[in-house]
Amino acid sequence: MFESFGRGLKLILASIKMGFQDKRLLLPGILTVFSNFFFAILLFLEGKSRVGAAEHTGSAGLAGLGGNLAAGLPGVAGNLAHAGPHAAAVAKHGLHGAKHAMDIKPEAIQQLIGQTALNGPWDQSGLGALQQAATPDAILAVVAILVVWWLTNRFLEGVTTALVYSHLTEGAGSGKFSTACAAVFTSLPAIVALGFTTLIAKRVARFMRDKRGSGIFGMGVNFLASIVEVFWTLAGHLILPAIVIEGTSFWGALKRADRIAQGNLIAIGVGEIGIDTINRVVLLLVCLAGISGFSYAYMQHILASPAVLIGGTCWAATVVVVTAMSIYIRAAFFTCLYVWAIEAEALSEAERVNHRPPAPLAAALA
Repeated sequence: MFESFGRGLKLILASIKMGFQDKRLLLPGILTVFSNFFFAILLFLEGKSRVGAAEHTGSAGLAGLGGNLAAGLPGVAGNLAHAGPHAAAVAKHGLHGAKHAMDIKPEAIQQLIGQTALNGPWDQSGLGALQQAATPDAILAVVAILVVWWLTNRFLEGVTTALVYSHLTEGAGSGKFSTACAAVFTSLPAIVALGFTTLIAKRVARFMRDKRGSGIFGMGVNFLASIVEVFWTLAGHLILPAIVIEGTSFWGALKRADRIAQGNLIAIGVGEIGIDTINRVVLLLVCLAGISGFSYAYMQHILASPAVLIGGTCWAATVVVVTAMSIYIRAAFFTCLYVWAIEAEALSEAERVNHRPPAPLAAALA
């Protein structure tokens, strides 16, 4: 495990060095962070507007029912005012008049019961408004936002892949952002197919885990689900470079990744370089530092001080940079693996032993 962390740290430092040699490599990762903020806010506003509309509809129904009750009260008061000595008889006529004045239909009473019931719009749990807000139009809008969100992230990941490939094969500064965007844009159908297939593979693996039995059979199903997840994680990250770099279709990229795997062209496994774990630990430490600083400022009642505001701004910028760097490093790692594989494919078995991998991988394996 410690060897994996050591290799991951070396690869991260080498990738950062490569990024500072050509800062355009870092731009897609930064754009990914801000696009995540944008789509998260958009999703929140969409949900808030839908729930607010449902609550407004419920309030309008309550106001209408209240209007019927208010309209009946003058009739009751008028009849009681003329009661006089014949209170009993007049009260009877007054109540009869109040009944007609109020004119509350049984359907209105049933509606009131339904509104105040569990999960109704006036239920104190708030689940009723959420249930009413989940209309087909709202679901379609949320799905559309999620699809565009995912597609934007995959597009920017593809741009990172194209820029890193140009840097590794043609030298620093050789890649152009516009050229990389154009290459990824022409490959969007294949990227969409990759995402759809990845979603199916993950759903199948989850279904296998949820439906597994007990005993040996359950262990076997769980093992197969793990194979599906691990294989598709590796294949998916090798398929994307094949789509972007070679401009192939999804099926062509899938065959390419399969040929790389069967030919043992990659001499190191993904698990042997622990970049994901290191990235998560660093991001966790940054988040904990921010929470600790906010808690201290809150207890000292200095949230509005200039020092805290400046510190909060610096912390937010650090979160953006660390997240963007983790996105870039992950894309750079799999691009290095792919470049190493396609270079090794053109060599004989004897030549592959002495073949030097791309710089970040070479640093990790040193």
